[in-house]
Amino acid sequence: MKRFAGLFTVGLLLILLFVIANMALAWILGGRPADATSRQRYTLSEESEKIAASLQQPISLRLYVSENLSEYDRNLAAYATETTIFLGRYHLTVPEKIKLEIRRVKAFSETEKQAVADGMLPLAGQEKDYYFGLKILSSDGRSTLFPALSPERGPLFETDLKRVLSELNKPEKIKLGVFSPRLPLFSATKSIAPTLAALLHEYYDVTEISGNKEIIEPDIDVLLVLNPVSLPSIFAYALDQYVMRGGKVIFLVDPYSEVQHELQGYPPHPDTQMSDYFKVWGIDYQAERISGDVLNAERVKDGSGRYRVYPLWFFTDQPNGQRLRFHTPGSLAAIENGRLRFSELAATGRQSGEIAAAKVRYASKIQVILDYEQDNKKRVLALLAEGEFRSHYRGSILDNTPSAGKVPPYLPFTVKEAAVAVVADSDFAADDLWVLSRQPENPVYGVVPYAGNAYFLTALIDRLAGRGLGEMSPTHLSGVTNIAESLYRRNFAKYAQERENLEAAEADSAARLQRLQRRMVDRENPAYRKELQNAELENRADKKALQNLDRKIVTDADHELMLLTVGLFIVCPLLILLLFLAAASLFRFCVRRKMKIWEKNK
Repeated sequence: MKRFAGLFTVGLLLILLFVIANMALAWILGGRPADATSRQRYTLSEESEKIAASLQQPISLRLYVSENLSEYDRNLAAYATETTIFLGRYHLTVPEKIKLEIRRVKAFSETEKQAVADGMLPLAGQEKDYYFGLKILSSDGRSTLFPALSPERGPLFETDLKRVLSELNKPEKIKLGVFSPRLPLFSATKSIAPTLAALLHEYYDVTEISGNKEIIEPDIDVLLVLNPVSLPSIFAYALDQYVMRGGKVIFLVDPYSEVQHELQGYPPHPDTQMSDYFKVWGIDYQAERISGDVLNAERVKDGSGRYRVYPLWFFTDQPNGQRLRFHTPGSLAAIENGRLRFSELAATGRQSGEIAAAKVRYASKIQVILDYEQDNKKRVLALLAEGEFRSHYRGSILDNTPSAGKVPPYLPFTVKEAAVAVVADSDFAADDLWVLSRQPENPVYGVVPYAGNAYFLTALIDRLAGRGLGEMSPTHLSGVTNIAESLYRRNFAKYAQERENLEAAEADSAARLQRLQRRMVDRENPAYRKELQNAELENRADKKALQNLDRKIVTDADHELMLLTVGLFIVCPLLILLLFLAAASLFRFCVRRKMKIWEKNK
């Protein structure tokens, strides 16, 4: 009996060590399941599980996969295996609501005919076509098609599924109105954003609004106004009254639209009318100044072929991990108003600056770099105002006109809470600023982005329409994929304040050095040369301090990773072995002692 007790004790100790190791991993990973794949392909997020559980009707996931897909592309075949397992997780989460149908497609078979009938896009091989796509069918007859799945869009697959499944719980799509007089969005020949247009039509019920509208229908859930420059007087009144009735509007404005410049052949003038329009609603829009961000700026080639940092083209990092791309944006600020609540949606970093829009209209990029003024003040690029707004007008401008009886009565204030969001960059919506690659025959689910502009806009539309879908950002733009990155981020957060202070100091010394270098003085003046030398030394010291801190962050993370590795793979196994040996020795000691007692009693 004691022998079994000893073995039981050893087993308990092993189980205890296993639990401790798992708790340590959970602490490192923040409670995330330890999925070994680099993109977490086999694990549903908490948001996905909630959406799947909340489905109000049964659905079928009909997956078409060609046999011998590896003959076409081994990477695609491996991704097909991952996706099949991942969809199986959805089925296992709520098997009574989600049915998974895997249809193996053989060449020239009835299954291939069914795949074509369901809208699958063939992948042309040398002797036959291959298929790998998904169709989602709901019991009420609605369906969504992923005609060709690809590994490149793999990190977005869960995001796409979350949106599709969420929309199945809504009887109607969000009704989106779009007013875009100067930047064609839905044109079949010269659209600035064919991919975004296709995406909006897929997600929403889209209605184009003309500039001669006397009233914006109240059933428009959200109105998107793209680069209006100057609003027609009748439409401006209709827009004002739409907000007074509790409407939700998203403006994309611009001090200098590079897309508009390309379309019309000459640089546009600053959008000053919109600046006055926004002030009534508590938003200060700098329409004649262009914002920049040196730290997150892109690099461009100058005339000599050298790469230079161009501060007016830059990325911003969002709290959810998304990266947004901006080109020559303006800036925004909230004006104190007790009836309005303001939310900052996007902003530059601390190493920010600006330049007059007039200096950019005909200048080269090199000249812009020279004239750019860095002052290291954060600039807001997207702002949301919610609450009670007041009208721009003291009465209806349609009184004593034939339209007077066709429109609702004039409202001086909002009758229910409204919302106005402003993004100070109309180029933000252009495909070129966020699309990495696209499949023209698969314009929604065949697109791979490199920036989150489209996801920012759609998430904002969903939020204003009251149908927020949780975290919808692409997983390859955010998220921790391994323990090493988790350790690095934790160390980075620990030194975040110190790093921000060093960045600000380096930016200040760099701006001072730049001002000195631009100063029109006698370069041989000893006092000037001494001042310039001190500024260079100060900037060099600040840069070195920042580099040393970055090195310390990485070194500390590497040290913690090494300790974790040694602990999990060397120390823990040795402890388990030692405990096992100790338990075995104890067991042998107890057996010998029992034998001695038995012999003595005998």
